[in-house]
Amino acid sequence: MMNFMKENVVDLKPYQIPKEMIKVKLDANENPYNLFEILKGKFIEGLKNLELNRYPDTDSDELRECFANYLGLKKENILCGNGSDEVIQTIINTFVEKDEYVITHSPTFSMYKIFTTIAGGNFSEVPCEEDFKIDVDKIIKEANEREAKIIFLCNPNNPTGRVIPVEDIEKVIKETKSIIVVDEAYSEFLEESAVDLINKYDNLVVLRTLSKAFALAGARVGCGAGSKRMMDALYRVKAPYNLNVFSQIIGKIYMENIGLIQEYIEKIKKERAYLYEELKKIEGIEVFQTGANFILMRSKKAEEIIKTCKEEKVSIRSFNEEILKNCFRISIGSREENDELLRVLRKVV
Repeated sequence: MMNFMKENVVDLKPYQIPKEMIKVKLDANENPYNLFEILKGKFIEGLKNLELNRYPDTDSDELRECFANYLGLKKENILCGNGSDEVIQTIINTFVEKDEYVITHSPTFSMYKIFTTIAGGNFSEVPCEEDFKIDVDKIIKEANEREAKIIFLCNPNNPTGRVIPVEDIEKVIKETKSIIVVDEAYSEFLEESAVDLINKYDNLVVLRTLSKAFALAGARVGCGAGSKRMMDALYRVKAPYNLNVFSQIIGKIYMENIGLIQEYIEKIKKERAYLYEELKKIEGIEVFQTGANFILMRSKKAEEIIKTCKEEKVSIRSFNEEILKNCFRISIGSREENDELLRVLRKVV
């Protein structure tokens, strides 16, 4: 089969997820609270008049309306997708020609590079500072030198948790000729957004997802928000019927119950503060500030920590990149999960 594959995808590695039995799952930045237990009655009610022999609404109009209301935009500013991943791929497929450049900071979310490579584009990563600060001036310089078609800014950044101030995002928009994609998968934990800039700039897309703060990772619901002109371009490439009826129904229900969601977001933020302070008390671990629902740490005993966590059936995120040497990332869990993690870390360090 290698002879039939596109040359630019031969070296790609499959996205594989460990499937060992675990008791504390802190590796995927998920919301630890199963809100479906509270909302499943509304979901079941929504299924009563469902006609599964019919295709879903190809534009997810009711869900788009929910996203628009939530973000303070119009329905025409929204495109829904299977998580924000599909929207990322749609943006790249719409704008990136063979050998054109896509720029981002490093380290960051891996799918930007994967989708760019599949599309035949060139991918350039601007390394962050030693403390993982993102240098927008270097990004601007690289983008202008490469005549980059797209710049991805992950804010807060995954996996470092670093925050890019909105004024720095606007600086990148003003000082480059690229399309700027701001990935705000974790913005609910930050309470800061670039969404308002959509009304000023046609070349901006802001990504949102219900997989993190909304505790809906299993339904795969996300969106891209942009100007009417941007949406007109993306809708030329969006696959028809891309979001199934179940995801549309449950996504709408969750967004209509934003008060409940916000209550649990606050719980996670309190746990984040608790965990951050407890981690700082452990000698031998460097803890980085975060604007998301996860914390990045660095330790000379990282390998031993990762090994012990695996033995104790506590899943955390490890890394192979040199820039993340001796680093590991943990999601914010419930108090019981966080205390179990702390117990394991204290055992090792």
